[in-house]
Amino acid sequence: MISDTINRKEGSSKRLALRSNTSTLVNVIVEGTSCSRFESEVIADKAVEVFGIGPYSPDAELQPGQMKWKAISALEPAGKPLAACQFKIITLTVHQLEDDQEVYLKYGRSAKRANQIVRMCEECYDQECLLTQEDLACILDCDVKTVRNDIRDYQKKHECLVPTRGNKKDIGPGITHRTKAIEKFIQGECPEDIARNMQHSLRAIERYITSFCRIVHCQSEVSDTLKTSLIVGCSLALTNKCLDLRDQYMKTAAYRERLEEIQTMGTRFWESVDSKKKAGQ
Repeated sequence: MISDTINRKEGSSKRLALRSNTSTLVNVIVEGTSCSRFESEVIADKAVEVFGIGPYSPDAELQPGQMKWKAISALEPAGKPLAACQFKIITLTVHQLEDDQEVYLKYGRSAKRANQIVRMCEECYDQECLLTQEDLACILDCDVKTVRNDIRDYQKKHECLVPTRGNKKDIGPGITHRTKAIEKFIQGECPEDIARNMQHSLRAIERYITSFCRIVHCQSEVSDTLKTSLIVGCSLALTNKCLDLRDQYMKTAAYRERLEEIQTMGTRFWESVDSKKKAGQ
């Protein structure tokens, strides 16, 4: 019985993965070259990231799994009645098939839902807004109590903050899960260990690390945080957070040991993509 359940879960996951843009690109590479499927998957993963395809494109329209949502501006003070708050239309990634299915198969349904909550809250905060627990319950079609418990358990287990409207007063000094992942990388942990310890997808952890390396190197080239944000295709808030982490750890032995890897990754993206972009594109 247990074996049948596991097989059904894995079969469902594989069928869902076939709908992704990356899977389509993998099939094209396999059919048009002599590459194995494993080699094609590696090529496809790097292609969509390096060349700004799909969700990596700064000008991308809604991707599969994304939605528009009206969220409260992060500038609104805590305790202000919702009826008097300013709302903005933002883009949220409710479903990210590869990431969500990886977490679901390894850690279960609750971890998958927590992964979705954390991702959407980070995306919302990057767009200078904050989601409420009611927002999240409505989007995920579950009870507010379930969302509240997921957020409480995640924050306690991983010692980091999920940026929601209810946590607004703690966001300044608090450490978000993305910051925690980058800190672990700087301190010497490998992406696989970070993903396992935080019950997160490896793809997402690698994206955090890549963005950090790109931002640090791009800033060294252009010396302008706004230009760096535009070139890398990320929010100004994320750029400032990554540069704060760089400054915080720059003089530590751990950072010096990672410095060559950070420079190598940042330089690769600068030479292949970032240096060719014009600020404002």
